[in-house]
Amino acid sequence: MVAPAHLPLSPHLPVKHLSGSFNNVTNAYKFYWLLALLDHIRETQSPIIPVNSLLARMVAGVWYPANYFRLSFGKQDRLGQIALAIKAEINLPPDAPRQKIINATLGYMSNGSPLAREINSLGAYVPYRFLRPFFASQLRGKVDWKINALIQQMADDSFLNSPTLCLYRFHLQDGTIEIHPRWLAYLQEHLAIVTGFCLWHLLNYLQKNNPNVPNIAAKLFEPGTRKLNASRRFWQQAFEEMEIICCIYSGQAMSKAAFSIDHFLPWSFVAHDLLWNLIPTPKNVNSSKSDQLPDFALYFDPFARLQYDAFQAVATPQKEGLVEDYVLLFKRLSVPDIQTMPFNAFKEILHDTIAPQIQIARNMGFTADWSYTP
Repeated sequence: MVAPAHLPLSPHLPVKHLSGSFNNVTNAYKFYWLLALLDHIRETQSPIIPVNSLLARMVAGVWYPANYFRLSFGKQDRLGQIALAIKAEINLPPDAPRQKIINATLGYMSNGSPLAREINSLGAYVPYRFLRPFFASQLRGKVDWKINALIQQMADDSFLNSPTLCLYRFHLQDGTIEIHPRWLAYLQEHLAIVTGFCLWHLLNYLQKNNPNVPNIAAKLFEPGTRKLNASRRFWQQAFEEMEIICCIYSGQAMSKAAFSIDHFLPWSFVAHDLLWNLIPTPKNVNSSKSDQLPDFALYFDPFARLQYDAFQAVATPQKEGLVEDYVLLFKRLSVPDIQTMPFNAFKEILHDTIAPQIQIARNMGFTADWSYTP
C-alpha cells in the first residue's frame, strides 16, 4: 500500500489539525470515523451527515478485520469488541455484504438493548474527541466531563469566523454533523489522498497489534473474489502428468474434470492464493474443512508429498511461469534448482513456512486440528 507521508496543505485550512488526529492513537475509532465520513462524501457529496449513519459505517468497516480475518484491535479498543458482539447477536455471516452490515447495525441501534446502547454511546464521544486537535490549546487543563460541550461550542463558533476553521460542527436537534464548505471542497479534491493517508495509519496500528499476522493490508476490507485461475491451471496440468491424485484428507481419487481448490492454511488467515498453500480436494471435503486448520501432525506429510510430486510433474521449461510462487518461496535462482532438491529438503522449507503460521492462527482463534469424517 503506497500512501502519502503528509496530507496536502491548504492556505485556508489548518490541515495539521486533521493530521494530528492520528498522533498517539490507542483506539481504532479515529480511523474508522474518518473513513466513514469519507465514504459518505464519496457516495452523496452532502455536507450534512447523520451521526448514526457514520456509526453504522464504522461498524461495517471494522467488521471484516475483526470477524472474518480475526485481527486484534488491542485491549482498549471498544469498536472491534462491538463488531464481535454484534456478530454474536445477529444472524449475519462474517463475510456478509457491507450494506447488509450497515442496515443491520442501524436497525439494531434502535432496539434499546445493552449492546445497542453501547453502539450509540460511540456517538457521545467519537465525533467530539476526533476534533480535539483543532482546539488543543483551549482544552488544555479542562476537566473531561466538560470537553464535549466545549468542543461543540468552539466547533460552532469556528464556522462563523475563526482561524481554526473546524472540520465540522454539530446539529444536536437532528443528530447530524455539518462539514464546513471549505473542508468539504478540500476532501472532495483530495479524497483518494486523505483515504490513503488514513488507511496507512490504520495499517500501522493493526500491524502493531498483530505483529506476526501475515498480509494485514489485504485484511482491511470485505473479502474479494478468489483468484484461482492459475492454481486450477497448475493442478489440471498435474492431473495430466501424474497417474493418480488422491485427496490428502479423505483418500478419494480425483479427476481433472471435478475438483475444488483447498487452502491448507485458510484463506481468511493468509489472504492469498499462492500455489504452495493450495491443493485439490473433492468439493464435499473442501466444504467440510471450510476455514478450519487441518490436523498438522496428520496431514502435513501427505500435503508436502503432494506439493512436491505436483511441482516435479508441472515444472517443465515451458511451464516455468506457472510455478513462480515456488521460486519466490524457496528463494532459489531458477526452477531447475528446486527440481533438484530432494523431497526432505523441499518438505523442510514448507514446514518452516507453514508450522509457525498454524500456531499464529490457533492463537487468533481459528478452529484447529480438523480432520475429515465421512
